[in-house]
Amino acid sequence: MKKNIIILLAGCAIGLSSCKKILDTEPRQSISSDVALNSAAGIRGLLNNAYSNLTQSGLFGRDIIVQSEVLADNCRIATSNSNRFVNEANNQPRAHFDDYTTIYPIINKANLIIDYIDKVADATAAQKASIKGQALFLRALLYFTLVNEYAYNPKQIVNSFNLGVPISLKGVSTVSQIEGLPRATSAQVYDQVKADLAAAITLLDNPAGNNAKIYASKGGAQALLSRVSLYNQEYQAAIDNATAAINSGVATFVSTATVAGYQSIFNQKYSPESLFEINIDVSESNGTNSIQNIYQRLNNASNSSSGYGDVVPSNSMLAAYEAGDLRKDAELIAVNKAGEPVFWIQKYPGSGGQYGVDNIRVIRISEMYLNRAEAYARLGGAGNEDLARADVNRIRARAGLPATAATGTALIDVILKERRVELAYEGHRWFDLTRLGMNIVKDNGTLLYTDFKILPPIPIGELDINPNLVRNPGY
Repeated sequence: MKKNIIILLAGCAIGLSSCKKILDTEPRQSISSDVALNSAAGIRGLLNNAYSNLTQSGLFGRDIIVQSEVLADNCRIATSNSNRFVNEANNQPRAHFDDYTTIYPIINKANLIIDYIDKVADATAAQKASIKGQALFLRALLYFTLVNEYAYNPKQIVNSFNLGVPISLKGVSTVSQIEGLPRATSAQVYDQVKADLAAAITLLDNPAGNNAKIYASKGGAQALLSRVSLYNQEYQAAIDNATAAINSGVATFVSTATVAGYQSIFNQKYSPESLFEINIDVSESNGTNSIQNIYQRLNNASNSSSGYGDVVPSNSMLAAYEAGDLRKDAELIAVNKAGEPVFWIQKYPGSGGQYGVDNIRVIRISEMYLNRAEAYARLGGAGNEDLARADVNRIRARAGLPATAATGTALIDVILKERRVELAYEGHRWFDLTRLGMNIVKDNGTLLYTDFKILPPIPIGELDINPNLVRNPGY
């Protein structure tokens, strides 16, 4: 197979729009196609490119994070706005996640890396293991993202509709290789994600330094598997993997119970709490399309020409902060926007004073304590509830709140509320509600979990080119 064909078509996925485009797969420092997938340098270039793709504003660079908050009940749109995310906030039909054709080309890059890495001659066994483990982690993260966006949780199926997304595990190098894959069930996609992460864990290690945060590590893979297991109601696995991630040394829990202590999780280039974060260099900044820009205006100036400050906490989100919760002061700033009192969100403040270059915190160690707390509480029993309270009270103490003595269902409610407040504005809320089959109770009305608008549509272009795809209900 010609190397130049491989490198040019490495981004081609399984649908119409992704086939029409020849995606750039050159790494940040361009390499010759002669070293494409037959050398360690070429493979590393493609891997770096896959990581870089995650920073796009249509993916983790903005939309996946912000849409999860506005589709759910955490955020609303300020009265004076730039018309961004308005339809999502109102849960209009088709105003939803829209990254199907963006994610599959990145999955294909991971597939190509997995297919070719064992064949290269100029890499050591340890280097091959690391590269393959990272590609497996990325594939797992992306399939997990897709299935949670475009399908019902396997444990919360509505009207027996159990379809997930197509699973492609072989790298595509030419258009003729593309097959019209059908949708696997959501349970099958979860199984594939778990298999990829289990394999990644055996291949990865936990290197010292910040590279362990911005490249997949063993601890990061264990952390993601903890989340997957919690979503899939496999509670002992959620506990075991959360514990392994906590003990991995990749991240450190920030225990200082002050406003400045909490802000230190977010105002540094590399968060001490990150088990996996997406690195954004100055050259990769999304600028006006960054998360920072949609959550605030530059330097919090209401008359600034840079930034929108359109997405603000909902009334119900503001009510979720208990009296004395230092997180409210740490992550929100009160402003007057065109005559309307609102709060601007400070979790993406422009690290080091650089505009729009906050690393995206995908998995934090605080989530691991909350994952473990919920899993212990759902397993039940006095001993497990003691362990659950210890974990959730660690989060509460850092927020300046008293310990809870709740038991049973009330303890689960406390944990879920802590999860909402601790992980607010970071892209968790929609997925936490839908994994539990909960209605979305918003300031402007309630979206029932049984409403077809819980799911986005499969893109029309993909349906046109692939007769094996089935539409989501209601579309």
